Amino acid sequence: MIVFSSFRNLRFFLTTSCILMASWSSAQIQLDNEFGDWSNIEHFEAGDGVGSFVSVGITSNDAWLFVHVILADEVGLDEEVLPNDLKILLDLDDDLETGVDYANLGLGVDLLIDLPNRQAIRYSGGTGSESLNEIGLHVSPTYSSTEFELAFHRESTEVDGPSLRVMWYDGATGEGFPSGGAFHAISEAVSPWQPQGLERPEETLNRVAFWNMNNRMDQSGAQASMERILQALDPDIIGFSEVSDESTGFVQGLLNQWLPLENDASWSVIKDDYDLMVASKGAILEGFDEVYRQFPVLVEGHTGWGVPLLITSSHLKCCGGSSSEAQRQSEADEYMAFLRDAISGEGEGPNLATNTPIVYGGDLNMVGLDNPIYTLKTGDISNEDSYGADFNPDWDGTSLTEWPLLQSEAPMDYTWTNSSSEWMPGKLDYLITSDASATLLHGFTLRTDIMSSDRLEQYGLQSGDALAASDHYIIVADLGIGSLVGSFPDLDNDGTTDNLDNCVAIANSDQSDFNNDGVGDACSDTDGDGISDALEISLYNTNPLDVDTDGDGIVDGLELCVCSNTNLCPGDLTNDLVVSIGDLLLLLGLFGSNC
Repeated sequence: MIVFSSFRNLRFFLTTSCILMASWSSAQIQLDNEFGDWSNIEHFEAGDGVGSFVSVGITSNDAWLFVHVILADEVGLDEEVLPNDLKILLDLDDDLETGVDYANLGLGVDLLIDLPNRQAIRYSGGTGSESLNEIGLHVSPTYSSTEFELAFHRESTEVDGPSLRVMWYDGATGEGFPSGGAFHAISEAVSPWQPQGLERPEETLNRVAFWNMNNRMDQSGAQASMERILQALDPDIIGFSEVSDESTGFVQGLLNQWLPLENDASWSVIKDDYDLMVASKGAILEGFDEVYRQFPVLVEGHTGWGVPLLITSSHLKCCGGSSSEAQRQSEADEYMAFLRDAISGEGEGPNLATNTPIVYGGDLNMVGLDNPIYTLKTGDISNEDSYGADFNPDWDGTSLTEWPLLQSEAPMDYTWTNSSSEWMPGKLDYLITSDASATLLHGFTLRTDIMSSDRLEQYGLQSGDALAASDHYIIVADLGIGSLVGSFPDLDNDGTTDNLDNCVAIANSDQSDFNNDGVGDACSDTDGDGISDALEISLYNTNPLDVDTDGDGIVDGLELCVCSNTNLCPGDLTNDLVVSIGDLLLLLGLFGSNC
């Protein structure tokens, strides 16, 4: 890596670094607040440990200019909660003669991004002040940090190449980094990002979704988009927020119409005392609306879990300001106190069974300080005097996992957008689980406005659906058994744990169930003729739905006269090396007959 702190204003050196930097320039960064994809991108390092900046990295493709920065101190880039005077200076044509030599830093600044004031100023080829939305800027994370990744939409920012320079500037100290600007040769390599499929993996036990509805569920225009989205995604459990204007009966009616269940069954819907709901295809056992702005609900999910799920739909306090920051932290503390007591069996709430899947999500309004999301993941309670001691919230004694969900159509993690706002798009909607019991198999944020016509047709969607339905994109998670799956027994040693086995007492590794009644063929005698479905299908070639396959008036079990042919397993009349209910049924069917 090149350390630039000792090369003050050596523009010639920076220029001759063009060839080297060009080899670093082509990549597809994912804006997901996980920075491992920057590891192969060379960075400009401060090196001396003094000043506002630690390092800066730059890369690009045909669609995006990406910037990575590590700062010496924690800040909220576009917030006043941790005051800063940080700016990004872009010399879009790498030409000192155009633009403005801002603060005499030796850079021809064509575009200045004033982060805390949330505006961009064009000094070349523009009309002055623009919003950060107008220049197509996205940042992750949305809350405070010492490390950020940024994406500039090249067309909106007017990054035309062939090269540019980027400098970070701290107006409070007058420090520009790196000195002379970081040179970058623009890559025209096509973005390798591929849209995500919306289908759930086969191993999925439940598809869970969280959606801030912006109080639009009673608006007919929005309803058409909601219907198409839910039919395309088909979730099993949904955590809604901002549904204060709608009743459970109203939402239940919509879901029964949009996503009808088999056998005229009805969706189950429960609401807290304000604007949160949980809807489920399975039974809802109990809700706990005493937790402020968070609604934990016990839900019967897939039988494979072995226990109900704890689904929490959340809508934490919005926006900045000291009072909002304090309330958001208090809400995070309160939920973790609830969860701690539910896991330990103390308090007045639920007593969770071991390995209960914990699924927490919704609109967390994570702007400003990062403390609330830290509490929700780690169990580190801020106000222990009011909410009690810290704890490790996952079943394996570790932290919960916040999953990085990217948009279905772009490598971005933001879930809220308003192009006319002064605020950039931000990730406000989150998914957190106990990964020891519930791991993420597949997840995404559905965005339709940039979806191709072929994909729109494939999934029955329209391009305007996502933003017509709400100002928040729906987030979707396909969940399966977590790392503690080994704690479930396998009574018959067939390789399928009892919580997933459709025939617990008889080994049936293929889990065959010809009539999909939930009982494996090895354990089922559908027609009651004394022979298991598995034997009728695989051995005797008789009809498991007909007690007298050949219609001669003799029950199949009597006619076949199945008797044990081995002395190794007395009582094994079905010759499957297991004495089971199937043998008993066969014996009862043969009782009194001459054999």
